[in-house]
Amino acid sequence: MANLRRSAAAQMRDPWTPILTAAAVLLAAIGIACASNGAGTTDGAGGATGSGGSSNGGSSSGGASGVGGQAGAGTGGGAGVGGAAGSAGGAGTTGSAGGMNGGGHGGAGGAAGAGAGGQTGGLGGRTGTLRIMPLGDSTTASICYRSYLWQMLTGAGHTQFDFVGTRKGDPGCTFTAYDQDNEGHGGYVVSDLLKAAGSGVRPGGADTTDPFVSDSRDLVTWFDGHPADIAIMHFGTNDVWNSAPITTQRIQTILMAYSAILTRLRANNPNVRLLVAQITPLNPSGCTPCTANARALDDMIPGWAAANTSPTSPISVVDQFTGFDPATDTRDGVHSNNSGSMKIATNWFNALAPLF
Repeated sequence: MANLRRSAAAQMRDPWTPILTAAAVLLAAIGIACASNGAGTTDGAGGATGSGGSSNGGSSSGGASGVGGQAGAGTGGGAGVGGAAGSAGGAGTTGSAGGMNGGGHGGAGGAAGAGAGGQTGGLGGRTGTLRIMPLGDSTTASICYRSYLWQMLTGAGHTQFDFVGTRKGDPGCTFTAYDQDNEGHGGYVVSDLLKAAGSGVRPGGADTTDPFVSDSRDLVTWFDGHPADIAIMHFGTNDVWNSAPITTQRIQTILMAYSAILTRLRANNPNVRLLVAQITPLNPSGCTPCTANARALDDMIPGWAAANTSPTSPISVVDQFTGFDPATDTRDGVHSNNSGSMKIATNWFNALAPLF
């Protein structure tokens, strides 16, 4: 492994309202909820009986005949895309959004044929293969959590996913028949992404096989043309390792680099979901404050996430610090051994599994 040394209705007062509301509850119970955010639910009202539209990835349920009126607006759902509008006619309800690959139950149209769905949130109701980008430094590139995570996901029946990234490799894991694509860069100092093009200097411990340039050009190389549906990011280890003791200003610079990454991810997919790690503790030789430095960064990550999350591109924080012991879970105070890799993979799995 490369040395890392430099590196969140008007309801119509008519007799159909209780019935439509009950139907909405029933449909919501049928759907598979996305993690972190609730599904949007709407009571639509319309004219003569019509058929419901199909949703993204699943069948819709047609609306019952209603008594004229406009379609009700959906309450803000952060969990996924509501059903598509049905043909003109009967009232219905938009169902709750499904998981990443599950379809939501679509709502039937109102008088104008448009049943209003819940507010789009994340990637619920998405069909097809889920693109997951493992992103970071050597904690992504050079330990075996990707192997364990792939096995956990497929073992749980989640096979419709694809690890994506410009890098491909295995760091010597026991199980190697997994998708090895990733965006892990050994030795990378994440705050280098803020440097002007052409001003970057590669750290001495950088992976010699990785052609990164340690400035803003890497954002283009890594993300443009390589959209992800979910990025799982563990970044900042080299920054806290190189700053002893770390300052608030240094932490703010790391978080600015996070924002640069998020901006580029969203430019390539406006609905990308970011899972950002509170990084694992580290205790390498000669860096007594390193664990405290990691904790200081981790304490500020939830605030950054809350300030930058959105209903269409949510950010979730994943605690990789708690329960991780550099003395027993790493081989050198920084890089995970098998037990550490398993802990990291388990935390990612727990955050990812509800999104399928």
